[in-house]
Amino acid sequence: CIFTLCRQCISEIAQYVVQTQGKDTEAGSRVYVTGRQGAGKTAALIATVASARLSGHIVLYIPDGNRLSELGYYVEPNALNKTGKSKMFDLPILTNEVCTELLESHEKDLEGFSVTSETLNKYISSDQLKKLGKEIGDQDEDGDYSLVDLLKVGSKNIALGPGCYGAVINTLMNQTEKPFTVVMDEFNCYFEPGHYFHGEYDPEVKNSIPLNKITLFQPFLDAVGVERKDDGTIYNKEAVPMKRGSIVVGTSENHAVKRNVTSALHDAIEKGGCNIVDVPQYSSTEVEHVLANFEIIGIGRLRFDRGATVMNSQEVKYLRMVSGGVGQRLLDACIH
Repeated sequence: CIFTLCRQCISEIAQYVVQTQGKDTEAGSRVYVTGRQGAGKTAALIATVASARLSGHIVLYIPDGNRLSELGYYVEPNALNKTGKSKMFDLPILTNEVCTELLESHEKDLEGFSVTSETLNKYISSDQLKKLGKEIGDQDEDGDYSLVDLLKVGSKNIALGPGCYGAVINTLMNQTEKPFTVVMDEFNCYFEPGHYFHGEYDPEVKNSIPLNKITLFQPFLDAVGVERKDDGTIYNKEAVPMKRGSIVVGTSENHAVKRNVTSALHDAIEKGGCNIVDVPQYSSTEVEHVLANFEIIGIGRLRFDRGATVMNSQEVKYLRMVSGGVGQRLLDACIH
């Protein structure tokens, strides 16, 4: 995996990702990224996404857990609920968004992949299958559909999107041709009290739908191996990760997530044997390098001082002291 000029914590994440890069791996790796507010967790996740893509991974990046867990426009029962095959719920518009992101980032990488009819039948009803045939055309000799074609339908068609998405994700998580890596930020936001309600889940509409009962989130929550009960308890369960690849999730301290929720999530993930990487404060050397980059870019007051700040060791020490070695605070100190 290609990681250059990066922090030690990013190298640790890379090592876990590399462990499951080969075809002979038994199961994908699980990585949980934590750290204090402003330390650089999101930057570490973004670096992981960029590096993994350069290394040939198919990467699904889901950065906005807070929005997805609250603002899904509307929720509806999955089409297979009527057949008794499922008791799941869909967020169709958000599912379209995720299909679009995956298609735009990896359309060429996904060429040649197909979804078997057996897999498709797990996620799409017979009526939907007829509509899908009209959208795409005939299946191939084996009754399979191109994964790219399914993503194109899933990115535009509200009714067929959740089924196409489910079949695509299932295929990617169970194939071994290319490593499939999922990176999710603001992961602790998924474990706050739910915002999605439906009478089919609870006739009195008192209990929110658990996110592991929503098709958009269920594969990834299962991959990490954590779940939230109706009473708010967060517990670990047997993880079902991808066969080749990794799932990397990070917490957020920038949203109104209760401290006990994040702590309970951390405990459950730790008990489940997930690899935990802490993003620490900047070291003295890292502060010097970051300030040099700020000066080159021309950020804040460093833009006009012609190197006076970065060349003054006392000024550098002062900036490290007032920022506490925290990336966001260091940026703020240079701007104000």
